[in-house]
Order: sequence, then C-alpha cells, then structure tokens
Amino acid sequence: MQKKDIIYIDVEDDITAIIGKIKESKEKIIALVPPKRIGVLQSAVNLRLLARTADHAKKRLVIITANSALSSLAASASIPVAKTLQSKPGLAEVPALSVDDEEVIDGEQLPVGDHAGLDTEADDGDDSTVQSTLPAAAIAGIDIDGETASAVAKNAKEGKSPKRKVKVPDFGSFRKKMVIGGVLGVLLIGFFVWAIWFAPHASVVVSARTSDVEIQTPITIGEGIKADNEEKTLPAVVKTEKQTDTIEFTPTGEEEVGEKASGTVKFYNCSVSGSAATVQSGTYISSGGKNYVVQSTVTIPNAGLGGSSNVCDPSFINPGVSGDVRVVAEEIGADYNMSDDVNFDVAGNSDVVAISSSAISGGSKKTITVVSASDIQKAREELAEENSDSVKKALVEKFEDDVIVIDDSFRTSSSKQDITPGLGEEASGTATLTAETVYAMSGVAQPVLSAFLDTAITQQLGNLDGKRIYESGAKESRLTDFELGSDKKKATVQLNATGKVGPKITDEQIKDIVRGKRYGEIETELKSIEGVSDVKVDLSPFWVFTVPGDDNKITVEFKLLDGDD
Repeated sequence: MQKKDIIYIDVEDDITAIIGKIKESKEKIIALVPPKRIGVLQSAVNLRLLARTADHAKKRLVIITANSALSSLAASASIPVAKTLQSKPGLAEVPALSVDDEEVIDGEQLPVGDHAGLDTEADDGDDSTVQSTLPAAAIAGIDIDGETASAVAKNAKEGKSPKRKVKVPDFGSFRKKMVIGGVLGVLLIGFFVWAIWFAPHASVVVSARTSDVEIQTPITIGEGIKADNEEKTLPAVVKTEKQTDTIEFTPTGEEEVGEKASGTVKFYNCSVSGSAATVQSGTYISSGGKNYVVQSTVTIPNAGLGGSSNVCDPSFINPGVSGDVRVVAEEIGADYNMSDDVNFDVAGNSDVVAISSSAISGGSKKTITVVSASDIQKAREELAEENSDSVKKALVEKFEDDVIVIDDSFRTSSSKQDITPGLGEEASGTATLTAETVYAMSGVAQPVLSAFLDTAITQQLGNLDGKRIYESGAKESRLTDFELGSDKKKATVQLNATGKVGPKITDEQIKDIVRGKRYGEIETELKSIEGVSDVKVDLSPFWVFTVPGDDNKITVEFKLLDGDD
C-alpha cells in the first residue's frame, strides 16, 4: 500500500501556501483536508491550479470532504474526493435529473426520514443547492435505517414512508469502546507525562579558544615508585610473557687441536769461571724460532778447564754436561718436531747450551668447528626476533585501555637455556638452542600521567589565574627513548606532550547559566564570557523550547579551538 501525505488546510491559508505544501510533500498521494469553512477552495480556478500543480509534480490529489458543493467543484477540476481518510476516493458525479412539470415533489412535504443520508451541510453563507457527493450507483447499497438507499428513493417516488426498525443498543460494543477509550486515555496521559517531565533534554556545545603548552622532559619510570613532579618519577605498568622456544643454528667457531712435540736434551756448561750452572724448570730453549719448555730443574757442573775456548764442544774431553732433561714444545703442531743433535739457545743463560739427545716428536695440529659464544648470542637474537611481532601484540593486549604503552620498551631476557653441543665443543652439522625467554613491555597509566602533566603545566605557567586546563595532553603524549637502568627495575624515557589552556569555565557554571533559558538568552550570555567563540544549543524533542531545569538532562561539551582558528 502506498503511503499518503495528509495536509490540513487552515482557514487563513491562501492558494500559494497550499501549492507550496503540495510541492514540499515527499509522497506521491496527497490528501487535502479543508476546514469547515472551505474558504479558498470555493474557487474553481484555485482547484484547477492545485490540479495542475499536482500533475506537474507527478502527484495525485484527493480532497477529504462531505461538502457536496466542494465535491462538485473538485469534479470540475478532475480531483477525486473521499468522505474520510479511510474511504475510497472517486470523482463526484452530478446526475442530470429529468423533471416533469406535472410531477414535482416538494421536499418540504416529504417525511424527515426521506431525507436521511443526504448531505445537507453547506458552506456558511452558501445558499447554493446541495448535491450528492457520490454517484447514484455508489450509494445504492448503503443501509439507511434498515433500508437501502434505492428503496428509500423508490418509496419516496411512490409517496410511501420508509420502513423503520427499532434498534436495540449493543452494550457489549459500548463496553468494548469504553475499555479501548480508557486504555487510549491512559496512554495519552502517559505520553504527556513523558513528554513534559522525562523527554526534554539539552546539549550545549561551547567553542572555547585555547592556547598550547608544550611539556618536554625526561622522566624515570619503574614498578613500585611514586609519582613525583619534583623528582620527575612515575609508576610504570609492566606486562611480561614467558615462552620456551627451540632454534637450530650452524656453529661457526673454529679451534685448533692437536699434540705438543716432546723429547730430551742435554745441557752443556760453557762457563770459563769454573762454577756450576743451573737451568730452572719452565725455562725456554729455542731453535729456528720454535720454543720449548724445560720440564725439570737441572745443574750442570763446570769442566774445570778455565780459559779453554772449547769447553762447550761436546767432543771435548771431560766436558761439563748434564744428563737427559725432558722438554715440551710451547704450542701444538708438527712444526715443533725436531731430530736429535740440534743445538738450542737457553733463555737467560748465555753460558749454557742445550743439544737434543733424542728426537723431539709427536707434535700434531688440526682445525675443528666448535660452538662459540657469538653463535649462541646470534641464535638467541634470531629466536627473539622470530617471535617479537606476535609476542609484542600479545603484550599490548594485556594492558588496560587507559594505559599508554611505550612502544620501544619491548625487551627480552633469558632465564634458562640449553645448548647442544655445548659452548666450545666440536660440532658437526647444526647445533640446537632451547631457551626460556621472558618478554616485557612497560607503560604509564593515562590518569597518572594526566595528573603529572596538569601539575607540570601549572608550574610552567606560574599560575592559572582566570584560565583552565582543558587537555593535559596525556592522551596524545609521546613516550620515547626508553632506556632500562642497570638494576633492570627502573628506566628513563622522554616525555613529549601538548596541553591546552583556555578560559576558566566549568560544566557546572554552564549549567547554572543555561538552566530554564531559551536559545537566544543562552547564546548572548555565554558569548559574553572571554574566550568563548561560539555556542550551539540542541533541544530535544522538537516541542522543547527551553533548557530543562534538571542538570541531569543537560549535557555540556567543550569544543577546543586553537588560538589561530
């Protein structure tokens, strides 16, 4: 079913006002309801103007009236009429009556009942003949006091009085109507109570001009410490996540392993002073750039041939010589293997020489791959990086909504780790690191930071005479350059925030001013306050014209404008 728009015409409306209402209507079907005095609709020209307007706007007009004169005028303009909003509309027909001069029925001589169902209502002051608003065919079946309209007409023609039936009141229908009326009355009273006492609401938006106050300072945060503007400390909110993960890595450490060469030497005393010589254990002897370590202390007697130049010659008769003394190469490797009968210099004792008495052999060396400390550190970092995104997201979700999370506070620490093969051990292929890693992030509660910034702004400005802090800047603050202290319990961070300071107006002051007043009064009074740039008042529902007297029904909002706006 198509929707229709109902336009009620006032007695004072002229034709242009009605045309305007038709054009403004959003519906395709428009029902015009005229007043008792049809006024402007008495003109056929005006009705044709309405019909043309509706035709141009592609809309259908219906006039709701029982006035036969208006119905006839509407029919001349091709506008359908209906008696009620629920009736089916149609064009009124005025059938031509054939009157015989010899058979004229005087209406005054007909019984009152013969006129039943006829519309005798005419415009005030209109003496024109009243005509039926519906065609004869349309009213033929209408029941009038128990008889159809056609029967009434027939009886009237034959001069018979219509039959009347005594109607018995239907008390059940009456009772039903009373109940429905009572319910509707209660609902109507409830609506008026709601509309007057509960529905009214006012929203006041005050545009206040503010100035920015920049706060830039390093602060110290930590669990368990108190907020202190003088010390610039704030309590921190710390969330942790513990995970045990395993990663394989390829060792890159290298180590040379092997055996040290060893053998025996004899020491010869070359001193011409005639005294014995002693070589201590641990003394180095060298030959060809290779060092060997003496394994025991030895004393070499003197030959007793003072002044002879050949006392260190092994072939000399009765030389001062020691027995065999074991020596070991300083480092591993085959390069330290020596044959026998090789001369060695003795460190720190130029009067003594050593000659290998047996081959110095057994030295060997090879390079193997081992797990180094740098390999382990790199594997641990890769493990942390591999999980960082997912763990960081999980940590952020642990914080309450009013906590400002410090993004670069994300950090890791290992409580336990297991490496196979172990540090410094030879590895073939890959090694495995299993680590229990603790991830952590820090943040600062916004209410705590806001209180800190309020005090900082007040201290920076000296005083807030006639001003008010509208925004501390905590919500949009930036906490950067996180650096954990050596004790791992405190950290320093750079705080950057922008507060907004404006005229000193509170919500309570605004409510005191606007309570019970109209828009014009509110706008004039609030705009007179220094720093107030604009005022907007929304009253609801639409029938409310003054701000309610209840503060709970008044909402105050401040719209902040920068100083240059």
